[in-house]
Amino acid sequence: MAIRDLRVDGQPENRTGVKKLRVGVLGMGFMGGTHTQAWQRVKATFNLPIDIEMKALFDMSDRSLELNGPRYEFERTTSDWREVCSADDIDVVSICTPNFAHAEAAEMALAHGKHIWCEKPMAASLADAERMRQAAHAAKAKGLKTILGYNYIKSPTLLAIKQIIDEGVIGDIVHFNGVYAEDFMCDMDMPHSWRLTKAGGGKGALGDMGSHQVSMAIWLCGPMKEVSSRLQTVHPQRPDAATGEMKAVETDDQYSAIGTFENGGLFTMHTSWLGQGHKMQLAFEVTGTKGAIKFDQERMGEFQLFEQSGNDNMRTNGFKTVLIGPWHAPFGNFCPAPGHHVGFNEMKIIEAGEFCRAILEGDEAFPNFDDGMVFETALQAIQDASEARAWVTL
Repeated sequence: MAIRDLRVDGQPENRTGVKKLRVGVLGMGFMGGTHTQAWQRVKATFNLPIDIEMKALFDMSDRSLELNGPRYEFERTTSDWREVCSADDIDVVSICTPNFAHAEAAEMALAHGKHIWCEKPMAASLADAERMRQAAHAAKAKGLKTILGYNYIKSPTLLAIKQIIDEGVIGDIVHFNGVYAEDFMCDMDMPHSWRLTKAGGGKGALGDMGSHQVSMAIWLCGPMKEVSSRLQTVHPQRPDAATGEMKAVETDDQYSAIGTFENGGLFTMHTSWLGQGHKMQLAFEVTGTKGAIKFDQERMGEFQLFEQSGNDNMRTNGFKTVLIGPWHAPFGNFCPAPGHHVGFNEMKIIEAGEFCRAILEGDEAFPNFDDGMVFETALQAIQDASEARAWVTL
């Protein structure tokens, strides 16, 4: 499948006659908060010709509902996610629950005529992701849209990098080298959770973090062709949060992979949530036949560009740093001054804007559930290659 582009510039044209979007949010953890804030800011940010109404919030915690319902001005709260997915006064559902709960919620919401904004990874298993894709296909006749929460590719910096690559500035892609390291699981006493089970999280660091790295590589360089990999569980047990009893860890702490893209370029990548000292090192270097680009999410307001042409003076030969500014859409929607940067929540607003554009114009958002299956298939191939100790062809 070809990897489609996304568009965030300009006010969307309302071709579908939608007057407003009534929103229900499932889950009020980190992602639920960012989705909610994005919905509250997206109309003004992109001058949308519709109203956004925060209708219902689901969470399993009564305390969370008591705090966040009024905080975010939801009209009502509920401890039953099914009520949100089936409600007649809701048009779009943000799924911000754990991975294992995505498929059932998406299927039900689509069956009841809701657009879906679902966090990544798409599901805890490839089979569940395929169920979601099929449900989305069945709902397309009703004009329903889907989008997945791969927000890092929505930043003005990554959009600028994508444009440079597509324009051929660095030539044909010959190599992608990616490293994604965070240190939030370094403590051996970090409690066990659903993320560390195959039924709950599915794919440990590979699914939780590697999904961002893999999606970014595919979006920038094209579909993957073959892969070899190694997954590793460094800490095979973690203590139960309530009892302290040691429980088995079923998922990976880190992985490394090598392979080729369909265009012939090579890739190497490593992801770990045991990356000592790193808070958000989602970094890569893309090398082409005419130059190269480097990026690190810990310095998300800039990238480094090397162009072979015009760099023949060896005293000044090398990468130059490009600071992101209002000429890198949609940076100007947030700030008129270069070098001031945008943050994580702004990327979620851009993502919400892309989703609203698709709903208003009757187009497809990127990445939708079809695109998500491309990413999920690559993630599964990485896992399969490690288990088989063999090359896997996608």
